[in-house]
Amino acid sequence: MNNKFGLVASFSALICTLLFLAGLFTRSDSLNYWSCLALSWAYIGTACALAQEAREDRKGVAAAGVAIGSVYSLLTNLVYYTQLTTVASGAADQEVLRVFSFRQGSWIFGLDLLGYGLMALSTLLIGLSMAPRASGDKALKWMLMLHGIFFPICVVMPVLDVFPEGSGGNAGIYALMGWCVYFAPVMALAVQHFRRQWKDRPTVRAPH
Repeated sequence: MNNKFGLVASFSALICTLLFLAGLFTRSDSLNYWSCLALSWAYIGTACALAQEAREDRKGVAAAGVAIGSVYSLLTNLVYYTQLTTVASGAADQEVLRVFSFRQGSWIFGLDLLGYGLMALSTLLIGLSMAPRASGDKALKWMLMLHGIFFPICVVMPVLDVFPEGSGGNAGIYALMGWCVYFAPVMALAVQHFRRQWKDRPTVRAPH
């Protein structure tokens, strides 16, 4: 059951990442918000399924990866669900909407970056907990760990005010596209991992 669940979760995360990339190309805020909302759920499922495979001496690291990933999911859910509901419907006065609107340098933008920084820390810990046997699993482990580099970047940037409130430009869009190009193969490797685990599972013969 865990392998089948992991397969569905990682495939869903892959699709969500590709939809997010499509939303960046088309500049569709609605598609971006929905895809990232669903991505957080799919990632948590993937992380949980990978954590279940950790050896006994790495269970704590895996559990920390899932717990930190859950905080990422909570923060980004608050960000995107607010955009899709309160901001989209205009169900608040203008000053509140200004604070809640997703703009570079805004409070809500900072929460989003913090969330993705925690996601990166989560992937680092999940990668550390893996003990790969197949070559594809080794690539998955190292790509998950390398993704952890986004943790200090995402956490430090708002503190240094790299993106002042209201700043524009395409640099942020290109950076997000680059992230999608990196993260999609990570989830594709996870799909391959769970598919292999599912196919190699021991079969239980019914008694005659």
